[in-house]
Amino acid sequence: MSDRWLNHAHELFEADGLRMGAARMRALEVIARDATCLVCVKELVRAVRRQGGAGSQASVYRVVEHAHRLGLLRRELGPDGAVRYEAVLPGQQHYHFVDDDSGDILPFVDRDLERVLEEAARRLGMRMTWHEVRMRGVRVGPPGGG
Repeated sequence: MSDRWLNHAHELFEADGLRMGAARMRALEVIARDATCLVCVKELVRAVRRQGGAGSQASVYRVVEHAHRLGLLRRELGPDGAVRYEAVLPGQQHYHFVDDDSGDILPFVDRDLERVLEEAARRLGMRMTWHEVRMRGVRVGPPGGG
């Protein structure tokens, strides 16, 4: 996903009149790699700095906010109250299960759930364009119910 997202981001940023300087490129590369599932800006700033970039918090915030305005990132309030972001690519969807005991956010994909949601939309006379599923609970065994 990261290469596709990064190429799409470059196109949208340039179409919006923004030059792709080194700092902006580095921030977008880190977002493409690390923002596949709910990451906060402070984590992105640390990652930019680990790559040897100046990583000013303000410049990373500006890139994140612009990417959000362009529809490249989805913003969500995490279970810890922090604002988190994740990359958005059309046709790629995953859900989140929040473990109430640990606070861990576990991403998952479920094609059966997709079909149920699409059928519900049809029954309501709608064409679903986007949806979000977040489940909360506690672990009771190994993944998959086994």
